[in-house]
Formats: sequence, structure tokens, C-alpha cells
Amino acid sequence: MSSSPLGTKLMPSLEASSKMTRSAGLWVVCGAAIGLMFGFGPLFFSVAGVFLKPMAATFGWGRSDVAVLPMFSLIGTTLGAPAVGFLADRLGWSKVVAGSIALLAVSLVALAVAPANHAYFAAVGFLIGFLGSGTTPAGYLGVLPRVFDKRLGMALGFAMIGTGVGGFFAPIAANRLGVMMDWRHWFGASALVVLVLGFVAHRLMFRNLPEQKYFAADARAAASVDPGLTLGEAVRGYRFWLLAIVMFLISSAILGGFVHLAPFVSDRGLGHDVGAQAAGFVGAGLAIARVGLGAVLDRVFAPFVACAAFFVGAMGFAIFLTGAAHVPALIILAALLLGISTGSEGDLIPFLARKYFGNRSFGSIYGCLFGAATLGGAAGPFLYGLAFDRLGSYALVHEVSLVACVVGAAAILLLGRYPAMKAAAE
Repeated sequence: MSSSPLGTKLMPSLEASSKMTRSAGLWVVCGAAIGLMFGFGPLFFSVAGVFLKPMAATFGWGRSDVAVLPMFSLIGTTLGAPAVGFLADRLGWSKVVAGSIALLAVSLVALAVAPANHAYFAAVGFLIGFLGSGTTPAGYLGVLPRVFDKRLGMALGFAMIGTGVGGFFAPIAANRLGVMMDWRHWFGASALVVLVLGFVAHRLMFRNLPEQKYFAADARAAASVDPGLTLGEAVRGYRFWLLAIVMFLISSAILGGFVHLAPFVSDRGLGHDVGAQAAGFVGAGLAIARVGLGAVLDRVFAPFVACAAFFVGAMGFAIFLTGAAHVPALIILAALLLGISTGSEGDLIPFLARKYFGNRSFGSIYGCLFGAATLGGAAGPFLYGLAFDRLGSYALVHEVSLVACVVGAAAILLLGRYPAMKAAAE
């Protein structure tokens, strides 16, 4: 297969491994981005809040009753991400991602026909998160470290654009289309979109991969000789637990601050427009981090990059804790800093997992670390709300979040140098 000028012009520095041409690598990244754009995050989680009131009105429930849906979906994703990695290491990424696309679509149909039953709602939420985990970064990004080497960071960054674009446009589309269709029709239509565009993304990715990268027998054979650690070996070392704890802490702090950003701004006496602008700048910071940080990771020692990114989050919380929190421009600056910090995790987790644990059981290890970050994302908003209900202020939880970012920034440096990887067969 000869190198295509299309790949060279669009992304000349995004080089795949020696077994693939640049154009093939480009299509793999495009497939991952499209898959993430039309997966669990944008088409379900990002629009759940838009339909919270309509769903509550349909069943005559309180909002907290409906809120179990996204909450249980995150619990499902926390458990599903390690399962995706475990299965991918044994069955190959192609089968796991394809199965997740189909099962997510089925789960969304189950939501569209949901009866007024609290247990059913919680169960469907869990299944959407668990079965749809392969349509999150745990599925799509897990393929890239087996394809890219020198430009892995850039590949991860460009692929993660899909989550940002989808997460931005899906709520807008849901809000606009909400006047023409109810929430049942939305989730039914979303199931079809997931199925059709998900398999388009799947085709783009896996038709351009060398076969041994995703067929089951060859995946197991490749894993037996790939350099790196097994999951069992990884969990016996300090680096795995250090990464899991740091990612949990940072995710809890940053996402908790983001979810409660609008009420915090309102409590400061600023208008709803400031809160909306601040939320938009979180998204802008997230996009900047995912593209910019990916390129930096290919050139700078990754723990240094992580340290800087987490300190940026600490600076955002520092602004919240000062009198500057009454100034709209500085609130927006703080939101931008939080977006940059949280956006860094999407690139850092797979990159660090590849560098410190290798490819041998990459799927299982990355899935567990992604699950730890997801669990933090679920815990953070809850802890923020609990703190406010008990104290009547976000001051203490912002202080704790600042400390968590500083501790995480310092702790990540304890990972040390990248270890030399030896193949299992050696």
C-alpha cells in the first residue's frame, strides 16, 4: 500500500507505525474521532440534563428520581471500561467495539420505551454505561497505542476532538429538536445514529489496521510477545496505583467544580449569561488541551506535562477562592483553566499507560485507569453537592480541590523515568 498524498497534506506529522502508511493512520484517527462523536458521551450523557425535566414531567417524578439515570450510567462505565480492555486483549478490539456499538443502540431503545419504574430506570442507566463503554475513549483510544509510536500523543489528541465536538453540538441539537420530538423519540433516533455512524467509524478504523491488530487469534498471539506488563504484574507495582489515585483525585476535583460552576457563579450574584459563557470556555479549554497537549506529549516527558496541567487546574480553583471570583472575566479565565486541566486526562491516561506498562495487556490496564477517572467524575459532583448542602458554601470544597490538584501534580512526578520494556517471549 503506497502512501497517499491526502494523508501527507492533512496531517504530515501524524506518522503511524512502520507497518502502516500515513494515510492509513489518518483514517484510523478519523474513525476514532467519529466513533467518539457519536458514542455514549455525546449522544447520551451530554444530553441527559437537557431531558431531565421532560422525563420527570412524563412520570410525575422529582428530578432526583430521574438523576439516577446518568449517575448509574457512570457507575456502569466505571465497571465497563476495565471489562472492555480485558475482552479486547483476548478477543481483539474490532469485536469488542462493534459489540459495544450494537449493545449501546439496544440500550437506548430500552430507555426510549421505559415505563414509570424506578428500578427499570436505574438498571437501564447502568446498562447504557456498561454496555456502551466500548464507544468511550476506553474503546476507541485503546487501539491507537498499538498503531502509533512517535506521534502517539498527537494521534490521541486529534481523536479526542470527537468527544469535544459531539459534546458541544449534541445538547444544542437536543434542545432545538426538543420542540419537535419528546425525549422518547430522541433516544430512539439516537439509537439509530449510534448504530449507523458507529459502524461507519468502526469500518474506517479497522479496515486500515493490520489484521493482527484486531482479529482474536492474532490479538492473543501478539499480546504474548508484545513488550510490557500483564495486568497482574502492573497492579503489583506502585505506578499503577499512583496513576489510578491521581486520576481519581483530579477527575473528582475538576469535574465536581465544572458541574457546580453555574450555581457557583449564580451565588456570586453574576448573571446566567456569565455561567453559560464560563461553561463554554470549559469546553474551549478542553479542546485546546486535547489537541495541544497531544503534540506536547510527543516531545516532553509526560509526567512534566501532567504536573503542569494539574497545576493549571489549581490556579483555576485559586481564582474561585479570591475576591476575583466576582469579576466575570476572571471567572471565565478560571473556567478555561479548569477545561485545560480536565482535557489533559483524556490524552494522559492512555499515553502514560503505554509508556509505563507497554502493550502486552494495554487494554486491561488502560481500562482500569480509565475506570478510576470515571469513578472520580461520578464522585466529584456528588461530593460538591454534599459539601454545599452541609456548609452552604463551595469555599471548603474548592480549597480541597486546589490541594488535590497540587498533590496530584507533585505525586505524578513519582512515576519516574519510562521503564525499558522487554517482550514476554524474551
